Amino acid sequence: MRPVPVGRGISVMPLAFESLGVRGMSLYVRTEDLGVVVDPGSCLGPRFGLTPHRREYRALSSSRELIQRAAGRAEVLTVSHFHYDHYLPPFENWLWLWSSPSLAERLYRGKTLLMKDFSSGVTPSQRKRGYLLRKFCSGLAREVEAADGRRFWFGGTELEFSEPVPHGGEGSRMGSVLLLSVRAGRDCLVHAPDVQGLLSPSSLSFILRREPQLVVVGGPPLYLRGFGVRGEKLEEARENLRRLARRVPLLVVDHHLLRSLDYGDYLSPVREEARRRGNRVCTAAELLGREPEPLEARRRELYGLEPERSSSS
Repeated sequence: MRPVPVGRGISVMPLAFESLGVRGMSLYVRTEDLGVVVDPGSCLGPRFGLTPHRREYRALSSSRELIQRAAGRAEVLTVSHFHYDHYLPPFENWLWLWSSPSLAERLYRGKTLLMKDFSSGVTPSQRKRGYLLRKFCSGLAREVEAADGRRFWFGGTELEFSEPVPHGGEGSRMGSVLLLSVRAGRDCLVHAPDVQGLLSPSSLSFILRREPQLVVVGGPPLYLRGFGVRGEKLEEARENLRRLARRVPLLVVDHHLLRSLDYGDYLSPVREEARRRGNRVCTAAELLGREPEPLEARRRELYGLEPERSSSS
């Protein structure tokens, strides 16, 4: 897979997304001055009372190696929040995370780690995870910094983090996340994880003010429709994505959205809005010229096509 240019000064490579078969929003960003791996995590999740299919494990193993190779070319790693699909935890878990202390040491050693402040705007479980990550990386990483609302310069490359914004809509009980703007000269991209289709006005405002050429955004969780996510919120998210599609030349919508097979129907009006303005909306896989592979959403189908022993989750 080749990096995708964003203007003349930035290129990107999706590493782990639902459209690539795993949970995640990991992205490798390269400028003239800097290599960054954004949210270097990937994992699998429970679905349909079935453990992950072997195709999902192959995708997870592949994503982990892609992230590790990209980190080998990067000086900086960033972590938007402490859900396991957004960073690699330093303990052993092969069922869901494909993680171990040795893999974590390989990933974080010698890197500058810019991460969410775990002392505020997080749930108790995320506070513990953030604390343990910082403790593990102490003396291992080159530098560990809380990034909330801060700017960092590396040569001519600016990394700008948002103040904490809701994980989803206002009043979310899932804590908060950081958006990241990467700017090199006139070129800019924004990584907007777990905003669930920009349900928070602060998330949308952060993006629009930076006038990026590329936005990578986490779409809403259609698979939770009727189970904590109301239909009107999904429509609100789609309208905000349409607003973004009118303004942004290239919009990648992925993550939670592709845990449902009807993601294409949901995105259709957003794609059409982009086309009318000469812009483009796609998934991470489509950005790479590949067909999406939402394996988790297809898990039941995969067990029918390729039966294997499974257990209830």
